[in-house]
Amino acid sequence: MNPTQSLFVLSKQLENTTILGNNRRREISASFMSDLFESSTKRSIEPKAILIGVAALLLLVAVGYGLYWLSIPKGPDPEAELAVEIRDTMVYMLDYQKYSGDEFRQQLLGKGRLERYKKVIDEAIFTYPKSSDEEFLEFVNNTFWDIRKVDFGTEKDGELILADYKAPSSERFGRLFRTTMSNIKIDHRKTLSFPYKTVTYSPTLEEIKNFTNNSQVYGGRVITKVPERSFLPTIIFANHGIMVAKPGEPSLKRLADDLLKDAGTDRYARIQALVDFVSNEIEYSYSEALSRGETLKRGSETLMTRNGDCSNKTILLASLLEQINEEYVLLYTPRHITVAVPQNEFVNDNKLDFTWEGKNWLIAETTVPGFQVGKSLVTEPRLLTTVEYVQNPKNAGVIFDANSYEVLKFL
Repeated sequence: MNPTQSLFVLSKQLENTTILGNNRRREISASFMSDLFESSTKRSIEPKAILIGVAALLLLVAVGYGLYWLSIPKGPDPEAELAVEIRDTMVYMLDYQKYSGDEFRQQLLGKGRLERYKKVIDEAIFTYPKSSDEEFLEFVNNTFWDIRKVDFGTEKDGELILADYKAPSSERFGRLFRTTMSNIKIDHRKTLSFPYKTVTYSPTLEEIKNFTNNSQVYGGRVITKVPERSFLPTIIFANHGIMVAKPGEPSLKRLADDLLKDAGTDRYARIQALVDFVSNEIEYSYSEALSRGETLKRGSETLMTRNGDCSNKTILLASLLEQINEEYVLLYTPRHITVAVPQNEFVNDNKLDFTWEGKNWLIAETTVPGFQVGKSLVTEPRLLTTVEYVQNPKNAGVIFDANSYEVLKFL
């Protein structure tokens, strides 16, 4: 091959190489553009991915809010607070059995007895009659939260001994033990039952608690002072109206409804049904009547103890009359108190009446069993009709002198 031919071949080879190079560059460029297009397509956001992202975000927000909510200090639990209030009230009432009665104790403690509660040192002293170990252990487990917080006395020389406390070992005093208020277990949703001949009084522990904190009674100043007279000593007496229950007190409202279920709408029959119950089924308490001090009980307490003197029978009848929206007044006479209702359509055969505010009122006496308003005769009518002071418990802070109409003061 001559030089000219050699140059021609080399030129062709270079030309072909250039063409191949250009073609290769176009192939690479096309491949790169294709890869770039495919990559862009794959990276586009699909709807499913959006939903997943939103859900994850919402989950993170919810978790964060939940953690924030849990970190906020919580206020007191109303149910737990109520349980504590009821427990404390029941322990105090067990400590003052004169106002609660033995049936109350039995329904809360069975055979156990709270002998004393010392609030200052938070110490409750209990006794239990002689029994088997199994029976006593069941009582302890049912009555206290933690048996380890109960201190048990020992028996020595015929006596039960626990620190400074002693009791004669007997059938009644078989065990002596103590604990704190917080360790006493009482079902705060419990309902008690006090059956009578005609009805059953069934208060809940919460209703009893509301009586004892005076939220369901009219309340007010306790001691009334009679206006001073130069020729008479200063006289004081208890304001009975403060213990009368307000209208709508649940336990008494249920009781009144039961008592009146057969009375219809006749006013006389309704009032007489309430008088019959208090005069016949609540025993007269001579111990209260003859005690040196005045014992004032709320209607619930008279019903639980099943007894009362003229003061507490009067308070109970007045409380029941409140539940049926019947008008009445309390009449204070020498050494006695009673209820009077407007005469209206009632007969007045027994002349046990009293005129006040332009109306004639008939006495509804609770201490005479079977007393019939306007009809029954009594051996000492002057004891009921010599009225000294008048009170409408709806305004428990006002007691009038029946003769001068002067408003009495309170100590």
